[in-house]
Amino acid sequence: MNGRSSLMVVFVSITALLLFWVTFLPAQLGGWVTYVIVDGISMEPGFVFGDLVLVRTQTDYEVGDAVVYKDESLGGYVFHRIVDMDLDRYILQGDNNGWLDSYHPSRDEIVGKLWLHAPKLGRTIEWMRTPLNLALAIGLLGGVFMFDLFNKPKQKGTDNSSSFQMGVFPQTALFSLGLLALLFLGLGIFAFLRPLNQPEENISYQQDGMYYYSATGTPGVYDTDMVRSGEPVFTKLTCFLNIGYTYNILGDRLQGATGTYKMSARILDEQGGWQRTLPLNGETVFSGNTFFTMATLDLCQMESLVQLVEKEAGLKQVSYTLEIVTDVSFAATAEGNFVSDSFSQVLPFKYDKVQFYLAENDPQVDALYSTTPGLVESSVLEPNTISFLGLTVSVWAVRMVSLLGFGAALIGLGIIGIGLYRAASQSQEALTQLKYGSMLLDVMEQNLAPTSSIIDVASVDDLARLAERHGTMILHTSRNFLQFYFVQVNGATYRYVFSTGRKGIEEPDLLPAEKEAPIEVRSTPALEPISKPVQKPIPEPILENEILPSQPVQDEFFEMEIPKKVQEQVEYILKTGEIEFVMPPQEAVMLKQVRL
Repeated sequence: MNGRSSLMVVFVSITALLLFWVTFLPAQLGGWVTYVIVDGISMEPGFVFGDLVLVRTQTDYEVGDAVVYKDESLGGYVFHRIVDMDLDRYILQGDNNGWLDSYHPSRDEIVGKLWLHAPKLGRTIEWMRTPLNLALAIGLLGGVFMFDLFNKPKQKGTDNSSSFQMGVFPQTALFSLGLLALLFLGLGIFAFLRPLNQPEENISYQQDGMYYYSATGTPGVYDTDMVRSGEPVFTKLTCFLNIGYTYNILGDRLQGATGTYKMSARILDEQGGWQRTLPLNGETVFSGNTFFTMATLDLCQMESLVQLVEKEAGLKQVSYTLEIVTDVSFAATAEGNFVSDSFSQVLPFKYDKVQFYLAENDPQVDALYSTTPGLVESSVLEPNTISFLGLTVSVWAVRMVSLLGFGAALIGLGIIGIGLYRAASQSQEALTQLKYGSMLLDVMEQNLAPTSSIIDVASVDDLARLAERHGTMILHTSRNFLQFYFVQVNGATYRYVFSTGRKGIEEPDLLPAEKEAPIEVRSTPALEPISKPVQKPIPEPILENEILPSQPVQDEFFEMEIPKKVQEQVEYILKTGEIEFVMPPQEAVMLKQVRL
């Protein structure tokens, strides 16, 4: 894999991570996904305690959808299934419950529909939300990553430090810093789209309404001489029903409440749709947070009205509905903000042509009492916050973290880039490691397989293209100041060699297959002549750096002596790896065989 392929892999990986992040971005951070941990048994057996469910916001919901909605009365979220609809309200029920939910949310109150279900994963998230456990998990993960990154086996006789520095480490660092830069950039965009401040906690208030009724009773029919709330009223015993109503606005932060109310009676046929409304009192103004009103309803008049309709219109029903309706509207101020709201409460009766009795459709709901909560945005501002996985952080802090993180990531990228540029510009080895580090394989020289021919290429780029074409690695070894790069394919060895020493490019050594027996080299300034050649054993090589002009040196071929005058004019030049000497041409003595 060359540098271009590595960049493509990094780009694809970052794109995949960004798509994953956008797809699973929590709603608290501006996404469409809400993470909910099942807490209870109401949705068993499909969903048990500790499961993680992911819900996504939909434009509409249907019967049968498992959804999450916020129940204001409970102050939390509920995960149940839609079983029916009531106009614009949804009726929900838990899969394991035998009753319907008392709260019927609207579409705007539903957080989302079930998208993904991860059994038992919620328990892991709950464990990770503990700061100590989270720190422990991050530490273990970081330790494993660093151990895997740095604990790489080294081959004997090779030096992998440069390969690590210019190969794996920069790619990992660049990828990590690039990913962090993108993440901090996305976090910064999200944070800067959020206001720094938001209104203080909303001002809550509550409207309560309470009915009660009474009528003159008949001794012996009732427990007392009065008909009390909850008891039936017989029109043969009394015609007049006294209705009382009390209204309260509960909220200490509301000031100057004023409003109007009116009460009316409505008789109707629920099946056929016929109804008739009679006012009990006209629209009345009130001031303050409470009022009380009384009205008297003539039940005999309602009975006569029903008889008239049946006679004139031919309507025949077993029972009718009588509703006492009170409509209230008010206006007030809350910390300088204008508040306007309304409230309507219905007291239902059933009339079966014998009695009027209180209709209680739900035993758990008090037909005489009703309450409705309300909220008002506060004008007092407080720092806006972002919540994620149980952590609450201010928007200002998120902005600062995103800026600092993005800046640090850019600085890190710049430092690594400058370092790589300097290293690549000063060293051909570093440049090669940077470009083709993922394709290089350090080997021992003696492990190279012998081949029939060796072909030198013009550049390491040609060698890389050859390796890519044949799907093989570039073998690398070093000797002294020379760097050898090989590609062995089809019985041939393709080679590129360059020197990292101070003398520039040297002549490359032969491969093990090409090597012959080593040649011993001796360098001496003078030879002593003798009358005839003398065969002697080969001595050990002389490794001293100093050359003594008068020291005799013996060779296996012959020995001779250079005249003293010539010895004094011999000029020796010592260099690293070379020994040269210059003699005056006019007095030079030609030697038949001299080994230096």
